[in-house]
Amino acid sequence: MSIKTKRGLGRFFFLIVPLAIFLVITLAPFYWIVVTSLKTSTEVFAKPLTYWPRQLTLENYVNLFKNLHFEQYFLNSFIVSISVTLMVSVMSLVGGYAMSRYKFKGKAFVYVLLLCTQMFPAVVLMIPLFETMNSLKLINDLKSLIIVCSCTNLPYCMFMMMGYYNAIPRTLEEAAQVDGCSLLQAVFKILLPSMKPSIVATGSYAFINSWNVYVYATAFITRKEKYTIPLALSIFQGEANTNYGGIAAACVVALIPALVLFGIIQKHLTGGATSGAVKG
Repeated sequence: MSIKTKRGLGRFFFLIVPLAIFLVITLAPFYWIVVTSLKTSTEVFAKPLTYWPRQLTLENYVNLFKNLHFEQYFLNSFIVSISVTLMVSVMSLVGGYAMSRYKFKGKAFVYVLLLCTQMFPAVVLMIPLFETMNSLKLINDLKSLIIVCSCTNLPYCMFMMMGYYNAIPRTLEEAAQVDGCSLLQAVFKILLPSMKPSIVATGSYAFINSWNVYVYATAFITRKEKYTIPLALSIFQGEANTNYGGIAAACVVALIPALVLFGIIQKHLTGGATSGAVKG
């Protein structure tokens, strides 16, 4: 057996086969969700199991928007996610720059404090946050989710931005200031354009986290017209039965923004995700 053949077999068994298995395992749930959403309620429970609908139907999708007004839940999630993304991106840019470039008294304490905020599960914080939002009269208001999601996502996003800033030499700013730029001009004209992939990666993290928020939504939102998509999925589960076709259709609709987002920004994600791993 030639060396070229051995390399080809090695590539097949140790690269192509594992990747194919990983791809099948990863995509199988998505395939099953799409297929289930296109089945009738009778076929969902039919035996033997069908891996492709005998009769394609869009009944589940029509019911989403015609009877359940799913567009309102979609809009609520979109408002929360966009607001959180904008707030977190701006604040993490500013906070990350301060933590990366400046030395000040108590910096180590602030660093540890930010790190500690990531150690508390959402369930532990739910009751005190509910009391806070109730005192602010923000229960059943999307502002409560925007505030809480921004606060919970900000520390990690700041860590990400610190890594990105640390990966950029300070000499770039110093050279710009020597050429006559102020500090703000150096940041906006020199740093930010080169950090576009990093900003995209940070914003994407905040968007997906706030789009999928569920624990806090269950605590702060009880009025159906204020439901976000994760909360709206509970509508399909009754006391006696569960509408699996409707849940599958809702999940497909909920996945669309994330798929579109990553399709648009995927070329920026590789550089943004790796540059933040560089320790300054």
